[in-house]
Amino acid sequence: MTEPSATSHPRTVRWWHWLWVAPLALVLRLWLATLRVAAAKGFREVEELHGGPSILVLWHDRLFFVPVVTQRFLRRPSYALVSASKDGGWLTAFYSLMGIRCARGSSSGRGTEALIALARAVRSGGHAGITPDGPKGPRREFKPGALQLARLTGRPLMLLGIRYHSAWRLRSWDRFALPVPFSRVDLTLEAAGQLVSEETGIACERLGARLSELSGD
Repeated sequence: MTEPSATSHPRTVRWWHWLWVAPLALVLRLWLATLRVAAAKGFREVEELHGGPSILVLWHDRLFFVPVVTQRFLRRPSYALVSASKDGGWLTAFYSLMGIRCARGSSSGRGTEALIALARAVRSGGHAGITPDGPKGPRREFKPGALQLARLTGRPLMLLGIRYHSAWRLRSWDRFALPVPFSRVDLTLEAAGQLVSEETGIACERLGARLSELSGD
Protein backbone atom coordinates (compact mmCIF):
# COMPACT_ATOMS: atom_id res chain seq x y z
CA MET A 1 0.00 0.00 0.00
CA THR A 2 1.28 3.46 -0.88
CA GLU A 3 1.55 5.66 2.20
CA PRO A 4 0.30 9.26 2.15
CA SER A 5 3.10 11.79 1.89
CA ALA A 6 3.56 15.55 1.86
CA THR A 7 6.17 17.88 0.48
CA SER A 8 6.57 19.94 3.65
CA HIS A 9 7.40 18.77 7.17
CA PRO A 10 4.75 18.67 9.93
CA ARG A 11 5.80 18.81 13.57
CA THR A 12 6.73 15.45 15.07
CA VAL A 13 7.39 14.08 18.55
CA ARG A 14 11.03 13.57 19.61
CA TRP A 15 12.06 9.99 20.24
CA TRP A 16 12.49 10.37 24.01
CA HIS A 17 8.88 11.48 24.45
CA TRP A 18 7.79 8.00 23.41
CA LEU A 19 8.96 6.82 26.83
CA TRP A 20 5.75 8.25 28.31
CA VAL A 21 3.51 8.34 25.21
CA ALA A 22 3.55 4.51 25.05
CA PRO A 23 2.47 3.99 28.70
CA LEU A 24 -0.22 6.63 28.23
CA ALA A 25 -1.55 4.74 25.21
CA LEU A 26 -1.69 1.56 27.31
CA VAL A 27 -3.68 3.33 30.03
CA LEU A 28 -6.12 4.70 27.45
CA ARG A 29 -6.53 1.26 25.89
CA LEU A 30 -7.53 -0.08 29.29
CA TRP A 31 -9.89 2.86 29.78
CA LEU A 32 -11.57 2.30 26.42
CA ALA A 33 -11.89 -1.42 27.14
CA THR A 34 -14.18 -0.67 30.11
CA LEU A 35 -16.80 1.08 27.99
CA ARG A 36 -20.05 -0.65 27.09
CA VAL A 37 -20.45 -0.15 23.35
CA ALA A 38 -23.79 -0.48 21.57
CA ALA A 39 -23.47 -0.30 17.79
CA ALA A 40 -26.48 0.33 15.58
CA LYS A 41 -27.69 -2.47 13.32
CA GLY A 42 -25.52 -2.83 10.24
CA PHE A 43 -22.55 -0.97 11.72
CA ARG A 44 -20.20 -3.92 11.22
CA GLU A 45 -21.32 -4.47 7.62
CA VAL A 46 -20.53 -0.97 6.33
CA GLU A 47 -17.49 -2.12 4.34
CA GLU A 48 -19.40 -4.86 2.55
CA LEU A 49 -22.42 -2.62 1.99
CA HIS A 50 -20.40 0.05 0.16
CA GLY A 51 -17.88 -2.27 -1.42
CA GLY A 52 -14.77 -0.53 -0.17
CA PRO A 53 -13.49 2.40 1.87
CA SER A 54 -15.54 5.36 3.08
CA ILE A 55 -15.05 8.94 4.22
CA LEU A 56 -15.88 8.87 7.94
CA VAL A 57 -16.71 12.16 9.64
CA LEU A 58 -17.11 12.80 13.36
CA TRP A 59 -16.91 15.82 15.63
CA HIS A 60 -13.53 16.76 17.08
CA ASP A 61 -14.75 16.32 20.66
CA ARG A 62 -15.32 12.59 19.99
CA LEU A 63 -11.76 11.75 18.89
CA PHE A 64 -11.00 9.88 22.11
CA PHE A 65 -13.23 7.02 21.04
CA VAL A 66 -11.91 6.56 17.49
CA PRO A 67 -9.54 3.65 18.32
CA VAL A 68 -12.51 1.56 19.45
CA VAL A 69 -14.23 2.09 16.10
CA THR A 70 -11.18 1.23 14.01
CA GLN A 71 -10.11 -1.79 16.06
CA ARG A 72 -13.48 -3.43 16.73
CA PHE A 73 -15.57 -2.63 13.68
CA LEU A 74 -13.35 -1.92 10.65
CA ARG A 75 -11.07 -4.35 8.84
CA ARG A 76 -9.57 -1.89 6.37
CA PRO A 77 -6.80 0.48 7.54
CA SER A 78 -7.99 3.90 8.69
CA TYR A 79 -6.27 7.20 8.07
CA ALA A 80 -6.94 10.25 10.23
CA LEU A 81 -6.45 13.85 9.14
CA VAL A 82 -4.33 15.40 11.89
CA SER A 83 -3.06 18.96 12.23
CA ALA A 84 0.54 19.67 11.15
CA SER A 85 1.05 21.58 14.43
CA LYS A 86 2.93 20.44 17.53
CA ASP A 87 -0.34 19.27 19.09
CA GLY A 88 -0.97 17.23 15.97
CA GLY A 89 2.42 15.62 16.45
CA TRP A 90 1.36 14.31 19.84
CA LEU A 91 -1.90 13.00 18.41
CA THR A 92 -0.03 11.29 15.56
CA ALA A 93 2.28 9.56 18.05
CA PHE A 94 -0.70 8.39 20.10
CA TYR A 95 -2.67 7.21 17.06
CA SER A 96 0.28 5.23 15.71
CA LEU A 97 0.27 3.24 18.96
CA MET A 98 -3.48 2.73 18.62
CA GLY A 99 -3.25 1.33 15.07
CA ILE A 100 -4.40 4.44 13.19
CA ARG A 101 -2.41 5.97 10.34
CA CYS A 102 -2.24 9.75 9.84
CA ALA A 103 -2.22 12.29 7.03
CA ARG A 104 -0.95 15.62 8.34
CA GLY A 105 -2.55 18.93 7.48
CA SER A 106 -5.53 21.18 8.17
CA SER A 107 -7.78 23.81 6.69
CA SER A 108 -5.39 26.50 7.94
CA GLY A 109 -2.18 25.05 6.53
CA ARG A 110 -1.14 22.25 4.15
CA GLY A 111 -4.82 21.66 3.46
CA THR A 112 -4.35 20.81 -0.23
CA GLU A 113 -1.50 18.41 0.50
CA ALA A 114 -3.52 16.72 3.24
CA LEU A 115 -6.50 16.32 0.89
CA ILE A 116 -4.26 14.71 -1.72
CA ALA A 117 -2.72 12.41 0.90
CA LEU A 118 -6.13 11.28 2.12
CA ALA A 119 -7.37 10.77 -1.44
CA ARG A 120 -4.35 8.57 -2.12
CA ALA A 121 -5.06 6.54 1.02
CA VAL A 122 -8.72 6.06 0.08
CA ARG A 123 -7.86 5.02 -3.47
CA SER A 124 -5.44 2.43 -2.11
CA GLY A 125 -8.20 0.91 0.03
CA GLY A 126 -8.14 2.74 3.37
CA HIS A 127 -10.90 4.61 5.16
CA ALA A 128 -10.37 8.33 5.74
CA GLY A 129 -11.42 9.92 9.02
CA ILE A 130 -12.07 13.67 9.21
CA THR A 131 -13.25 15.99 11.98
CA PRO A 132 -15.00 18.71 9.95
CA ASP A 133 -14.75 21.25 12.80
CA GLY A 134 -11.04 20.63 13.49
CA PRO A 135 -8.38 21.42 14.31
CA LYS A 136 -9.32 24.73 15.98
CA GLY A 137 -13.03 25.19 15.42
CA PRO A 138 -15.43 26.83 15.61
CA ARG A 139 -16.95 23.97 17.56
CA ARG A 140 -19.28 21.78 15.49
CA GLU A 141 -19.06 23.91 12.38
CA PHE A 142 -18.96 21.56 9.39
CA LYS A 143 -16.16 22.69 7.05
CA PRO A 144 -16.15 21.51 3.41
CA GLY A 145 -12.98 19.35 3.41
CA ALA A 146 -14.83 16.05 3.87
CA LEU A 147 -17.25 16.94 1.08
CA GLN A 148 -14.36 17.77 -1.23
CA LEU A 149 -12.71 14.44 -0.48
CA ALA A 150 -15.91 12.49 -1.12
CA ARG A 151 -16.40 14.27 -4.44
CA LEU A 152 -12.75 13.78 -5.41
CA THR A 153 -12.67 10.04 -4.65
CA GLY A 154 -16.26 9.11 -5.42
CA ARG A 155 -16.46 7.22 -2.13
CA PRO A 156 -19.45 7.49 0.26
CA LEU A 157 -19.47 10.09 3.01
CA MET A 158 -20.52 8.50 6.31
CA LEU A 159 -21.62 10.36 9.44
CA LEU A 160 -20.13 8.69 12.53
CA GLY A 161 -22.29 9.42 15.54
CA ILE A 162 -20.65 8.71 18.90
CA ARG A 163 -23.04 9.36 21.76
CA TYR A 164 -21.72 9.23 25.33
CA HIS A 165 -24.21 8.51 28.10
CA SER A 166 -21.82 9.94 30.69
CA ALA A 167 -18.71 12.03 30.03
CA TRP A 168 -16.31 14.57 31.48
CA ARG A 169 -15.56 17.75 29.53
CA LEU A 170 -12.25 19.54 29.09
CA ARG A 171 -12.03 23.34 28.97
CA SER A 172 -10.92 23.33 25.36
CA TRP A 173 -12.41 25.09 22.33
CA ASP A 174 -14.36 21.92 21.42
CA ARG A 175 -15.30 20.93 24.99
CA PHE A 176 -13.43 17.66 24.37
CA ALA A 177 -15.38 14.77 25.88
CA LEU A 178 -13.95 11.87 27.88
CA PRO A 179 -16.42 9.03 28.51
CA VAL A 180 -16.66 7.97 32.12
CA PRO A 181 -15.15 4.47 32.60
CA PHE A 182 -17.74 1.65 32.46
CA SER A 183 -20.33 3.99 30.92
CA ARG A 184 -22.30 3.28 27.74
CA VAL A 185 -21.46 4.57 24.26
CA ASP A 186 -23.88 4.36 21.32
CA LEU A 187 -22.50 4.18 17.78
CA THR A 188 -24.33 5.15 14.60
CA LEU A 189 -23.04 5.21 11.04
CA GLU A 190 -25.24 6.94 8.48
CA ALA A 191 -24.62 7.56 4.77
CA ALA A 192 -24.86 11.18 3.68
CA GLY A 193 -26.48 10.14 0.41
CA GLN A 194 -27.56 12.91 -1.93
CA LEU A 195 -26.33 15.65 0.41
CA VAL A 196 -22.85 15.28 -1.10
CA SER A 197 -24.11 16.57 -4.45
CA GLU A 198 -25.92 19.61 -3.03
CA GLU A 199 -24.51 23.13 -3.00
CA THR A 200 -21.53 23.13 -0.61
CA GLY A 201 -22.82 25.68 1.89
CA ILE A 202 -26.24 24.04 2.19
CA ALA A 203 -24.73 20.56 2.37
CA CYS A 204 -22.33 21.55 5.15
CA GLU A 205 -25.13 23.09 7.20
CA ARG A 206 -27.38 20.04 6.87
CA LEU A 207 -24.57 17.56 7.46
CA GLY A 208 -23.47 19.42 10.57
CA ALA A 209 -26.98 19.46 11.97
CA ARG A 210 -27.45 15.74 11.35
CA LEU A 211 -24.05 14.79 12.79
CA SER A 212 -24.91 16.70 15.97
CA GLU A 213 -28.21 14.83 16.22
CA LEU A 214 -26.39 11.52 16.00
CA SER A 215 -23.66 12.54 18.45
CA GLY A 216 -25.63 14.26 21.21
CA ASP A 217 -24.25 17.13 23.25
